[in-house]
Amino acid sequence: MISEKQPQHATGALSPSGSYAGEVRRICQLVGRGQWRTALHRAGSLGANFWNFEVRGDIRRVQCPCCGWEGPAFVSLSNWRAVQHNSRCPNCDSRSRHRGLTILLPKLLATMPDAPALVFAPEAALLALVRQCARAGVETTDYLMDGVDHPGEDIQRLTFPDARYGALMCNHVLEHIPDDRAALAECARVLMPGGVAVFTIPGDYDRPATRYFDSPDPNGHLRHYGLDVLEKMRAVFSRAEAVDMSVGADPRRHIHPEDMAFVCYK
Repeated sequence: MISEKQPQHATGALSPSGSYAGEVRRICQLVGRGQWRTALHRAGSLGANFWNFEVRGDIRRVQCPCCGWEGPAFVSLSNWRAVQHNSRCPNCDSRSRHRGLTILLPKLLATMPDAPALVFAPEAALLALVRQCARAGVETTDYLMDGVDHPGEDIQRLTFPDARYGALMCNHVLEHIPDDRAALAECARVLMPGGVAVFTIPGDYDRPATRYFDSPDPNGHLRHYGLDVLEKMRAVFSRAEAVDMSVGADPRRHIHPEDMAFVCYK
């Protein structure tokens, strides 16, 4: 039932050289613990950030649609699985999925019923946009986060009445949830007819099958999704489709290939 985000390692701040030295120490610690793969990926993201922000300098090659920042690159991140180049905006902390959703969400929310939108685990990079587009207002919720409108809500067993919301957004939450079928069913239950729900979840979408883990991975994920997640969504929503947000996107925004938004209709 955990719904908080598990951040990837953000290596290399943009200015103080000490941050690079600290990152080298952390890489050495990983090597000392025998975590060679994680150390290699972390070294790769460190090298990319040093090159982009210290060597290339103030060249404006990327642009963040969430906050308008421009610079030589987005910050490269890493975890045990891979290096993700051009991932995090150094100004507003947006990731590829946030930048993609700035294009998709205004179109979807323009057609939502006249009712509030519900946002799970709200993220600053997108919340202002949702508030701007949702005509009847926005309510926020999470199981662990403070400062939300509805704290302590378990997405598997929501306390909201049926058909309360005209739209729903849930970013990088389902992969942490033990019973994702129950979570999807609850999201469908609280959505009114004609409403739209948008989910983003990490996965390998060039493969059909979801991979399940016996225990949470280092990012707290219980599964790594494949396109078969659509079957779970179509079981509780009238329609569900996968949208590759990178298709046709401005390359300066670095929306990564196969960064999917799953759009579901009640």
